[in-house]
Amino acid sequence: MDKATAYKEITDNGGEPYARFFASQNPDHPLTPFCHRYLFEKDLDARIAAHDEQRGFALKSLAQMESSAHIAQAAASASRDAASAAQTSASSARRSAFWTMVAAIASALGVVVNAALNLGWLDWARHIVR
Repeated sequence: MDKATAYKEITDNGGEPYARFFASQNPDHPLTPFCHRYLFEKDLDARIAAHDEQRGFALKSLAQMESSAHIAQAAASASRDAASAAQTSASSARRSAFWTMVAAIASALGVVVNAALNLGWLDWARHIVR
């Protein structure tokens, strides 16, 4: 009996369950070594498939981690840009506050001079200086 004929008989009769049963019931039959080999190869194929599945899962996990890292880098870059914009805005606000204070002081001096003119204090001061 050759391998192809034996495997065909095993497959036609139900595959793995048939091979297990036949090998346990007929240890001296010429088909029994082929049953053991058939079961070994099926087990090996299953292990390879499981390994490939685990490898695929590992690759998918790695891709997700890389994607998360890229997202984190983009978020950090956006945070740096926002901090830079906030710093620029704060600097502009400080300059604006300074010049607003200068304008307020000039306005207050204008109000004081105008009040002095209206109350006649400048005429009185000129009169005393003479």
